[in-house]
Amino acid sequence: MISIACFILSCKKETIKQPLNNRKEVSIEYRITLDKDVITQGDIIYTDEAGVVTVADKRTLPFYRKFKRMVHKPAVLLLGIIAKYSGRVIIEIIVDGEVVSRGKSGNLLNNREMLKYTIH
Repeated sequence: MISIACFILSCKKETIKQPLNNRKEVSIEYRITLDKDVITQGDIIYTDEAGVVTVADKRTLPFYRKFKRMVHKPAVLLLGIIAKYSGRVIIEIIVDGEVVSRGKSGNLLNNREMLKYTIH
């Protein structure tokens, strides 16, 4: 019994450290612009500065958001819109000045359009 207790107490829990090259500061920009401007607003869903998925209710279009963020690779970015009116939008995720994901919605009406991009 004593030897089992000594064995358990002598075992160390290893912590896994992220290599420094898995962290990177990036400039992130989101854009939702009108393609066919019947839509005037929508609920915007995006990954914010802290890496949390955020919903901004009833935002007027066009929507722009730009910030810098330290990411742990891989990191997932989301950008989307839920619209209640008919129309089309162009959705773009830009990382370090380069468009990495772009989509053009169909005719949105009580529908959503979503983009996802993974930083490697």
